Amino acid sequence: MTALKAVRTGRWKNDYELTLDERPPIEWNSRTWSPGGEFDLDGRTYSVRSNAPATRYELVDQLTGAEVAAAGRVGRKNWSISSEGRTYDFQRASLWRLDEQLIVDGRPAGGIRRSALHRDDAEADLPGLPPHVQVFALMVVLAGWDQAAAAG
Repeated sequence: MTALKAVRTGRWKNDYELTLDERPPIEWNSRTWSPGGEFDLDGRTYSVRSNAPATRYELVDQLTGAEVAAAGRVGRKNWSISSEGRTYDFQRASLWRLDEQLIVDGRPAGGIRRSALHRDDAEADLPGLPPHVQVFALMVVLAGWDQAAAAG
């Protein structure tokens, strides 16, 4: 069962509506000229920002201004997210697909994938990750896919 889904809502921008379990829809509002954006989840507003080459992303709680998660080596075959003293490892599923796998104890334990081959929608199954980190992981992957599509 997929707990997290994203459906593109903007024709020209990379805005998405996300559904996570039984929560109200989450609106992802992207930035126009750089990867990142913001979303509200469980009464908190989070901001996502990246460095210039978009290889590192940060998730910031806007209420406290604190970084609550960081993704590093984004765009590589192996990359990770650190949050609250834990590290979540990801790897690209294959050279031919953009799917990302969550790796736990050296084995795939979930992942992020396109809902259909030629659609911008995505699904994620990320057991063990806190909800805000699940949304962050999906947004990082979608930003990478959007950048790849714009470049190609």
